[in-house]
Order: sequence, then structure tokens, then C-alpha cells
Amino acid sequence: MTLRLTVSGMLDVTHTLAVLRLHSLPGQEEIDEAAAQVHRILRFDDHLVEVHMALNPDAVIVQHDAPAKLLPKLRSTIDHWFGLTQDTSSAYASLQTLPSFARLAQESDHLRLISYPTIFEALATTVIGQQVSLAAARTLAGRYVENLGELHQSGLRAFPTAQATASLEPAQIQSIIRCPLARATTLHTVAHWYQDFGQHLNHDHEQFLTQLLALRGVGPWTRDYMALRGLRAPEIFLDTDLVVRRALNNLGVSENELKDLPSQAGYLATLLLWHHDSRQHD
Repeated sequence: MTLRLTVSGMLDVTHTLAVLRLHSLPGQEEIDEAAAQVHRILRFDDHLVEVHMALNPDAVIVQHDAPAKLLPKLRSTIDHWFGLTQDTSSAYASLQTLPSFARLAQESDHLRLISYPTIFEALATTVIGQQVSLAAARTLAGRYVENLGELHQSGLRAFPTAQATASLEPAQIQSIIRCPLARATTLHTVAHWYQDFGQHLNHDHEQFLTQLLALRGVGPWTRDYMALRGLRAPEIFLDTDLVVRRALNNLGVSENELKDLPSQAGYLATLLLWHHDSRQHD
């Protein structure tokens, strides 16, 4: 079956594919950049859905095998993942008063936040990526998916569930991912919390983030990164991120300019700095 999801404004397909490629995990998805297509397995409760997505500036065309009752969930999942209905125009307009960000906005005028299909996937990958390079995080998360993700007949694996993660002991997670025991313990703790409490707070961001930060092994960067890329909180400016700091230094952005950053444009300022840095290091 085919589903057409219209974009509010325009989708920067090149940027979207670049972000997906940067975070893509072996065995979890297939990305065809030349055709601008993504092949992925999505989980809805106990049901695995195979999706082939063709990315276009005005719409995402989804070929899928979801039953009719899951279509609303499929729509909302892909919309959340790519931010298809998010109106970015007000955030772009508000940055025009800040010289450094106005220049970046003019150079890249159709960026939008690329998130994750599910809150738990965002949460688990954020925890796994704490205090390690992106390449290392992908390696660790790839092992996680390979060992705990359910295999689909397509050959791809669905992202592991909180239940599957919480059912293991930290030492078992450590042996699977081959990470420090402290990191495995944090992932185990977070999975237990999400299964028992977090999944019921997805629409109460303040409580979600407050409880998350209170968990052992979770710090401010993890909370803010999760708020930004997991919950899509528009006010988050990730100035604790090393790449953001590097881009700010490279551009010579003053502290005064940062103080004037509009609150609801924090996410876009972060995206623009990430994008600027990636172009400097291509």
C-alpha cells in the first residue's frame, strides 16, 4: 500500500539523507542516496511494519504493509521522525535579527530537525552515545541492534524494545555491546524507567525530562539531546554539544548574540551550527 505524507514547506532531501546516513546502524535500515529512498522496519506494539520511503521536497511517499488500523500510528511516527508538519518559517524569521545565524539561515533555508521513529530509540541511542565519538556510538548501537533487535523476513532488524533491554542484566548488556559496565548499567536503568514510567510521559515533556535527569548515569547533555532529537523541544539550544561549540568558535559568535537567541528557535540554531560544521569537515 502507498501513503503520501505532505511536507509543510519544503524538505531538504540532501540534508535529511546526510543525517540519516550519519546515524544509520548496520542491519537496521538501507539508505539509497541516489534514489533518495530509505528501507526500514518499524515496530507498533507486537507488529512489525516494513516501509520503503521515497523522500521528495514536497512529500514522503511510503510503500508499506501496515494493516489499516495502524495507519494513524504509521503517519504520526514518520511525521515525528522527519518533522514533516513542523512549520519552520517562524524560527527562520526570528533568526534574521542575529547576524551570524541570519547568514547561516540564508545559506541553508530548508533545514528541519530529523528525529527518531520512536522515543525509546532516541533514548537508547542517546545513552549509548554518551561521551564517545559518533563512530564509536554507531558501532556500539549496531551491536545492540544486531543482538537484541527482532529479525524481519526482509533481513533487517527492528530497533530493540525497552522490555527486551530491561530483561537483561547490565553485565549481559555489556557483553553484547562491549561497552563499559557503567554505560550498560545506565542503558539498563533507562530501559526499566521507560518501560515502567517514561512511555506514559511522552506528552509531558517537563516530567519526562525531570525524571530522566534524576536517573543514575544521566547528565544534562543527555537530557538536552533527548529533549531536542527525541521530544523535538523547539527551545533547546544544545550549547553543551562539542560540535556546536566548535561551530560557534569557528564563526566567532559572541556571547551577546547567544543571549538574544529567540527561545523557540533554539532547535534551528543548533541544526544550522551542526550543518555548518559538517560542511567544514566534508
